[in-house]
Amino acid sequence: MFICGKSKDDYITGAATAPKEDDSTFKAWKANNNMVMSWLVNSMTPEIGENFLLYATAAEIWEAAKVTFSSSENTSEVFETESLLYELRQGDLSVTQYFSSLTRHWQKIDLIDTQKWTCPEDGKLYRQIVETKRVFKFLSGLNKELDEARGRVISIKPLPSLREVFSVIRHEESRRKIMMCDSTTPVSDASALAASVETQNQIHATKVSNDRRNHKTRPYCEHCRRPGHTRETCWKIHGKPHNWKSSRSIEQESRGNAASTTLFSKDQLELLQSLINQSHQIQAPLASSSSTTGGANVAQRGLGLGEDDWQC
Repeated sequence: MFICGKSKDDYITGAATAPKEDDSTFKAWKANNNMVMSWLVNSMTPEIGENFLLYATAAEIWEAAKVTFSSSENTSEVFETESLLYELRQGDLSVTQYFSSLTRHWQKIDLIDTQKWTCPEDGKLYRQIVETKRVFKFLSGLNKELDEARGRVISIKPLPSLREVFSVIRHEESRRKIMMCDSTTPVSDASALAASVETQNQIHATKVSNDRRNHKTRPYCEHCRRPGHTRETCWKIHGKPHNWKSSRSIEQESRGNAASTTLFSKDQLELLQSLINQSHQIQAPLASSSSTTGGANVAQRGLGLGEDDWQC
């Protein structure tokens, strides 16, 4: 392709023959010939290109390479390519990628197939048969979501060309992608709602399972038929413990302790203690000097002392 683009293909086909050395065009021919030779050798790998460095013309290099490495009439390569085509399916590929893979293999087979038809009409008919089979191969390898478009194409009479069939299938794929994008959001919301409901059901099932497990492990008394204790600690058999207190007594005691701790502050308690001490100091003189009942009554009422505080 590159050599033809440079209009130097005559040098590899042999059409541009070498002039005599005394000819004025010999120098130009030699320069062009060496340039084409360098293109051919540089297009090869180093291991292969070394075998063509001593050839005199580009036509000799081209002919030797064609005989040595040409795939023409290579039966094993045709068999390998046909096997790949038979197993090829769309799968995860897009329609364009799938069609491009098929086209590469078909072009390889066309390059290897060098048959020449003596009758042009028979050759044209053969190419139509080959293209029909390739249409069927392309359609049979598509994914199932394109079945509807595949059915429409097969129902067309006469059958469209391979490129036309590819265009129809590609447009159908694009339409399906657009419709799937439009329906993505509702589907996602529904999936999220279903996941939330499933999570709540799992939490509820776990809670019920834990409650049943706790109920089974709770102690049970076979004597009084009540849960919460066993036969070894049943009061109806062994009586109440000597240090047992009811919940009401514990609550009242705790309230009394809270009241006693919160009724007076520390300073108030110290002041109250000092007043009591002073009352004890003046108690003795009042008891010895008083000779009337009224004085004792006044002392009792004024000091607020109980019977146990008096010394006879």
